[in-house]
Amino acid sequence: MAQKTRTKNSRNNTTWTAGASFVFVVGMFAHPALIELSEQFFSPLQEVFLLLCSVALTLLMFFLSKSHFICSLMQSGGLLANTAVFVLLHSHGGMKAVLTSMDYEWCFRVILMWCGGVAVTLLIRLLAHKKWNASHIRKTFSKGFLCSSIIFFILYIILLLDLFIFQRSELLGDRSLNLIPFSGAWAVYWPHIKAGHFTNGIFVQFFGNLLIFTPLGFYLALWWRKKKYRPVLYLIPVVLAAVIEGAQYAFNIGKSDVDDLWMNVLGFWIGIWICTIMDALRKKITKGKEKTIFTLPK
Repeated sequence: MAQKTRTKNSRNNTTWTAGASFVFVVGMFAHPALIELSEQFFSPLQEVFLLLCSVALTLLMFFLSKSHFICSLMQSGGLLANTAVFVLLHSHGGMKAVLTSMDYEWCFRVILMWCGGVAVTLLIRLLAHKKWNASHIRKTFSKGFLCSSIIFFILYIILLLDLFIFQRSELLGDRSLNLIPFSGAWAVYWPHIKAGHFTNGIFVQFFGNLLIFTPLGFYLALWWRKKKYRPVLYLIPVVLAAVIEGAQYAFNIGKSDVDDLWMNVLGFWIGIWICTIMDALRKKITKGKEKTIFTLPK
């Protein structure tokens, strides 16, 4: 009897491993293919197309597997595959060439796809009740979210370092400094956004500038949960953005703009608010029994 049980468990483990590997490969092929296919559209339709595809893929995978971890494998596979494709295409000049040729519009779309898939699993876990809140489904969430987040956060930090360090080169001419709100980057981008003119990457530049620090705010809010020191968390983006803008002016390596500063700060705060709202919703849905869905796997 024990032998039969071990054999059955072994078969189940083999089946699960094969299924997980298949899903990972699906993500590796599907996400880059969708990024390539999206080039047939103009922004912001291109971003909408990618977001809808990512949401649809994740929903399909979840309803087939009923596992958040399986969905995270697909998301992780897509992130790694897109990164590998980009590195291979630009690796002929070495790592320096890879860093200095970063396409931020492409990065925005890759991150958008990842966010779309993660948002699906977060919302399912957040709003789950009855059969969708079964213990075997809940157990897959922590491991899945941790797995996907680790891969994303490593690549995200590399992106930030590239954006604010490796991509900066000394500018020619006088330093540029704008201290009047809504007369710098906002004045450049917002009229185009309002009028629906999204050529030359306006859509990506505007929302990229606003949301670049949103993931950082979200993950720091998860890590920094002590209410006693919570106000300090809101000061971090102010100091960070001020240092970045100040360094750009001091070393003449970029345009220092108060609009960039407040948009970066607002984006960081949006990340904090998303985390806070999700915790409050889950607590309300479970009538206080579950204060948060973000717990480390045991």
